[in-house]
Amino acid sequence: MKRIIVLTTIIAIFAMLLPACTVERPQLHPVKGTFVESQLGDSAQTLNWIVATDGGASRRYASFMVEPLAVFDNQYKLQPRCIAKAVEVAPGGLVYTVTIRDDLKWSDGTSVKADDYVYTINNIMLADWLECADKFRWQEKVGGDVMPVTAEAVSGTVFKVVRKTADPNFEYAIYDLMPYPKNIARNYENKPDEFLSAPEFNNMSYCGNLGPYRPTAWTTADGLVMARNPDYYLGKDSGAPYFEGYIINQPGLQLTINDGLVSGQITYAFVEPQDANTLRNNKDLKVFTVPSGQFLMVAYNQRDNGWVGLKDPRVRQALSMAIDKPAIVNDIFGGYADPAYGVIPPYSPWYNEEAVQKFGMNTAADAQKAIDLIKSAGYEMKDIDGKQRFVDKDGKAIKLVLPVAIDSEVQKSAAYIIGQNLNNIGFEVDPKYQVQDFVAREIYVNKIPGSDRNPDYNSGPGAVSSQPWDLVILSSFGDALTIGRSEIFFSPGGRLNIFGFFDDKVDALYKKAASAEAVDPVNRQQIYNELSRAISEAQPVDFLVYYKDNFALSNKVQGVEPGVNMLYNYQFWYPQ
Repeated sequence: MKRIIVLTTIIAIFAMLLPACTVERPQLHPVKGTFVESQLGDSAQTLNWIVATDGGASRRYASFMVEPLAVFDNQYKLQPRCIAKAVEVAPGGLVYTVTIRDDLKWSDGTSVKADDYVYTINNIMLADWLECADKFRWQEKVGGDVMPVTAEAVSGTVFKVVRKTADPNFEYAIYDLMPYPKNIARNYENKPDEFLSAPEFNNMSYCGNLGPYRPTAWTTADGLVMARNPDYYLGKDSGAPYFEGYIINQPGLQLTINDGLVSGQITYAFVEPQDANTLRNNKDLKVFTVPSGQFLMVAYNQRDNGWVGLKDPRVRQALSMAIDKPAIVNDIFGGYADPAYGVIPPYSPWYNEEAVQKFGMNTAADAQKAIDLIKSAGYEMKDIDGKQRFVDKDGKAIKLVLPVAIDSEVQKSAAYIIGQNLNNIGFEVDPKYQVQDFVAREIYVNKIPGSDRNPDYNSGPGAVSSQPWDLVILSSFGDALTIGRSEIFFSPGGRLNIFGFFDDKVDALYKKAASAEAVDPVNRQQIYNELSRAISEAQPVDFLVYYKDNFALSNKVQGVEPGVNMLYNYQFWYPQ
């Protein structure tokens, strides 16, 4: 309490020193306290986010100080931030016009200009002297060559980005953009080492009014410590943000985080499923269960070293009918997951329930249907040791090999359920327990026998892994907006198409989804519907579940909207 009183006094004295023309801001909620967010895992690398390689963690830290052009809410509706209105996309998708707000200021009081964004794109993001992880988002293939897009200022608040080829998903890269100040950044041009170590970029002293907080310290012990930015551009009508400070730390252990939540020292954190119910019963906390984006699937090997029956979509559909998704949801995830049916997550704005077949939701009722479907593909059953088994052309029971990462509890549990389920329709499943590294090396990668090429995750038709397999359990993340990125699994050239799914119809739809035709959202929805339907019918994999995450939050925090993008409006959360 003493620290709060002292800080309030300092702010009051500082306010007396401001010029008389300073306009007092409305204050919708009182400002008090510090919001403490705790995380597991590694911290972000740097506030100089454009050179970070940590999968977006540094970008998120930096966005507290300099916000992106826009974000998306829980329904994936656009929420403008530094942008004045939605990006204007010209017919054909080759020109994108961006209008920024006219009230954005750098720390020296100068206005943020369209030219700052243009410089960030052309001279930093796309610079050949600097390695930027997001550079690929601002490049395109033109006649087989990788070329940069071109940005140019139209006025003080308007710039445009010009492409030579259409990319329906390009606007999402634009909305993510955060600017660097040109007047500072140009001093480091063609000086990569100096750019990396530039104090202005590593402490974000240039941030002005572009974010709700300003950094004050970043240590291993305390984490990233930020103070409220009283000049925040979105706070001029409401007084936001409403916390005096915001801290992001990494205590190291989930137990430490749980104890901190209970004691009130931590305001917000991820919690494990086994802890969620206990914390939910704590009167001082609320626990939100939201989609995580991660999904689990079982892939069917359609390459030449898998059971030949898996090349028939009728067989793949039958196996997916038999695998019990509710059992996986409840027995493995304790209910903290949703059944998955297709390539588009159910929380995506592009999801269409009518475009997918819901296999695996009533396995008992569908068992005979699954058996009949396999028989229609030319396979017979035979009594072996008192059990009806599907047999090969030599009359031997078909045994499906399922490599399992022994260091994954989820894979081991899923393998057990899958084995039981497929046994019920006449198949023996042979789990092969190995460490994950072995599975990745001997199962995931493949090469054409006799070729000199190094093994890769998809070496094309005719390629096989070093070890034979039939089913494998995979986990990845689904993108709710850029659906076309799933081609990495399901197109003939997809880099992670380890299971050898080569379908001309699906390939054509992925190409269509990346064309100028898909720039129009109505057309894109139709293409995605067709793509979902085609993959669901072909069933190259059985999508099992989409994970859910649990987050605990102090009951003293108000203004939260639970959902997949729950943090989208964190700057307007307020203390009770």
